[in-house]
Amino acid sequence: MAAIILLPAVFCWWMVARGSAKKALLNAYLPALLLLPQYYEIRVKHLPPLTFAEAAVIPLGIAMLAIARDRWRWTWMDLWVFLFALCAGISEGLSTQLANGDWLRFFSWDFAASQQFSLNLGDGVYMFVDGILTVILPYMAGKLLVEGQSEGGVSMRKKIVERMVVMLAIVAAISVHDFLMPGSLWEKMGRHFFAAQIEVWKPQSRWGFGRIAGPYSHAILAGMIFLMGVVYCLWLFRTDRGWGARRVVAGLPLTLRGLVLAGVVAGSLMTQSRGPWIGAGLALAFVYLTQRLSVGKATVVFLTVMSVFGLMAYLIVSRYTGSTLREAKSEQQQSAVYRRELLTNYAPMVERRPAFGWGVTTYPRVDDQNSIDNEFLLLAVTEGLVGMGVFLAVIAGSALRLVRLIGAPLGDEDRLLVYAHLAVLIGLVTTLSSVYLGEAVVMLFFFFTGWVQAMCPVERRAPALNPLAAAVGFRRVLA
Repeated sequence: MAAIILLPAVFCWWMVARGSAKKALLNAYLPALLLLPQYYEIRVKHLPPLTFAEAAVIPLGIAMLAIARDRWRWTWMDLWVFLFALCAGISEGLSTQLANGDWLRFFSWDFAASQQFSLNLGDGVYMFVDGILTVILPYMAGKLLVEGQSEGGVSMRKKIVERMVVMLAIVAAISVHDFLMPGSLWEKMGRHFFAAQIEVWKPQSRWGFGRIAGPYSHAILAGMIFLMGVVYCLWLFRTDRGWGARRVVAGLPLTLRGLVLAGVVAGSLMTQSRGPWIGAGLALAFVYLTQRLSVGKATVVFLTVMSVFGLMAYLIVSRYTGSTLREAKSEQQQSAVYRRELLTNYAPMVERRPAFGWGVTTYPRVDDQNSIDNEFLLLAVTEGLVGMGVFLAVIAGSALRLVRLIGAPLGDEDRLLVYAHLAVLIGLVTTLSSVYLGEAVVMLFFFFTGWVQAMCPVERRAPALNPLAAAVGFRRVLA
């Protein structure tokens, strides 16, 4: 039954064969990414495991290779994204014998023929292939298939945002069940097709209600995706006031746009994830400041608020996490103490292998802390300072690109989209200090990164003067 994972790939291939990579992106890849769980997989011999979205992106990637010959414009970001996908494979390949310092034996026959080295090398190749499917191809889709493209007379950027927020509203509506009766309806439905596979995380509860995860494995990952949905939904409403304005039911004040916004916001609230909430608050605060002040003043005010907020948060968290896990009095305090102890326990591991780390699947667990809930620390442990540095270069490259665009005289739609992108980046980076970048989030993050790199907005031009009026001029005549 696991072969059902290949259905989105077949559908995507059919659309690509009909000559429309854009329709394949809208109707096959995005639904596979946002509506189907990525923790179920199919294992094909001699290939890494494939999820719904990974299978769907393969035919789309083949189509994009043909498109790229004419449209691709090389940038530094392309190198950082490629290296980030490669770092996981390198760290896995070097995770044991080579990492232990046996470089002098690298070219010896007994070393090259060793079973452990072969396994590490094979795992490294699998990791790189997985990086192609989850990092490089989504990045290519964002860079090639969004900006300057249209579908059915509507710009692809609006089509993508529209499709994204509607699907997230659907996920939120289905997840009401999980909120009221803690559990995972997605996992229950998946059992019929993937009886041998189990969910990645057990469903959680907080404040007497279930923390919805939807098809995204964990509530905090779902919170990050809903964060993106809220920001882009507000952008769509501001730039297309006619979208979804028709009433759903005659006589009732219910419109599609209202239902979608309510669904996305409700989904974010039902995740009960404080990290994404803080990220969303900071993101929306930045957008508000940039619309009320000049870019320079808004940046100064935002950085000042961030500094004060960071200092207060540090003092509060230090006092709140002063106890041990056993002494913690609530689930929230246990979570905070756990994240503090992660830094204490895994910092020595980074010092022992600073370059390429311990490998994605082979890093040792310390004090039974199997989950490193901090993407930056996780990268430092598994892929070393090289992998973490490349990831920071990706973030910095997107931020610099957006900051430069803010200073340009853009039209309203482009200007608001730049603000939305920057808000999403602020929200995600803030949240990644308390969760790892995985499942559907990593693919959306690099799709977003490619989209940012592709933006070439048309600058707003000053209205042209009447040449006759400029040459002759007018005088007021009194009768």
